[in-house]
Amino acid sequence: MMGSAILFSCKEEQKAKVKKQECFTENEVAELKPMEITNDNVIKSLRLNGVVAYNSNAVVNYVSLVGGIITNTYFTLGDKVEKNQVLAEIKSTELNGIETELKQIKANLEVAKRQLQSTQSFYNDGIASEKELIAAKSEKQNLESDLEKLQTNLKLYSASPEKGVFQIKAPRSGFVVDNKIAAGMQIGAEGDPLFTISDLDEVWINVNIYATDIDAVKEGMPVNIKTNSYPNKTFKGKIDRISNVLEPLENVLKGRIVLENKELFLKPGLHVEAIVKNNTQEKAPHIPAKSVVFSNNKYYVVKLANNCDAKVSEVKILSKDENSFFIEKGLQEGDKIITHNALLLFENSASIN
Repeated sequence: MMGSAILFSCKEEQKAKVKKQECFTENEVAELKPMEITNDNVIKSLRLNGVVAYNSNAVVNYVSLVGGIITNTYFTLGDKVEKNQVLAEIKSTELNGIETELKQIKANLEVAKRQLQSTQSFYNDGIASEKELIAAKSEKQNLESDLEKLQTNLKLYSASPEKGVFQIKAPRSGFVVDNKIAAGMQIGAEGDPLFTISDLDEVWINVNIYATDIDAVKEGMPVNIKTNSYPNKTFKGKIDRISNVLEPLENVLKGRIVLENKELFLKPGLHVEAIVKNNTQEKAPHIPAKSVVFSNNKYYVVKLANNCDAKVSEVKILSKDENSFFIEKGLQEGDKIITHNALLLFENSASIN
C-alpha cells in the first residue's frame, strides 16, 4: 500500500478533519493516472431486455411428405447434426406405395423411350405424322418429370432392413432448434414441421421496447449486447426491425437485432441485455467508470488538486454505460480526478465533501 495514501481520522457524528496528509511523489501521482475533466456531449444509454432466437429466414423446416408412425428418434433439441444423418425412422405404407410407383414409372419410361425411337424412325420415313412424334416426346418428358419428383422426395428417406420402415435424414447440417416428434407419434403428410435445423451463424435478439422509450430507439442503430453468461464479452449488432404495433398483453414494441454468431456463444433462449446509445446536444463532465466508487447507494470520486491535496467527493450521475459516466453534479470542467486505485484511496479516507 502506498506510504503516502491520504490519512484521515473521523468521528461518526461529525465531518472528518484532516489530521495529517503527506504529499504524493511524482511517481505515485503517475500511478494514480489523474485525468482532467472535460465536458462532452452526453450519450444516454438505454437498456433493453431481450432473448436470443434463431434466424427464421435461415432455417430448414422438415415437413414429412407421407403419413405414418415414428418408430425411433436419434436426436434431441439442440443437437448438432450433419447433412444426411439419420434422425428418425418412420413406418409408412405410403412410402412403400411410392417405391412401387417409382418402379412402375421407370418401366413406363423405358417403354416411352422405345416408342419415341420408333415414332421418330417412322416420321423420318414419312409413315408417322408430326402430331404422333410430338405426343411421343411429350409422354417421355412427362414420365421423366414424374420420375424426378419421386426420386427427389425419396432422397429424404432411405429404407432400413426392416420392411416398411424408412429412415428420415437431415436435409442440411446445423443445430436442431425446434423439435416436435417422438417415438410412437402418428404423423400426417404435409402437416406442421416436425423439426427445424439452423446453422446459428447469425442469430436474432428479440427485445422489448417500452412506450416511454419508443422515441429513443430507431432502426439501424448500433447495439451492444451483454449477458451474464459471458460477463467480460460485449457482442455488437444493430436494430434491424421495429414493429409498428404494440403487443397488447405486454404493452411493448417488439424489436429485432441481427447479430453474427460465428463462435456460437449465443444460444436460442438465452436472456441478454441490449444497450442502445443516443447522442445528445447536452454537455456534462465525462469520466471513466473505473474512477467512480459506489458506496452506501452513493457515488464518489477522488479529486486531486495537487500532489498534497486529494479529497473524496460525492457526485450525482446523469447517465452511465458499461465504460463511463456523465456527471450531473459534483464535478466541473477543469477538475482533476484519479482513475487508478480510487477504491484504495477511498477506503483509506473518511473525508467526504
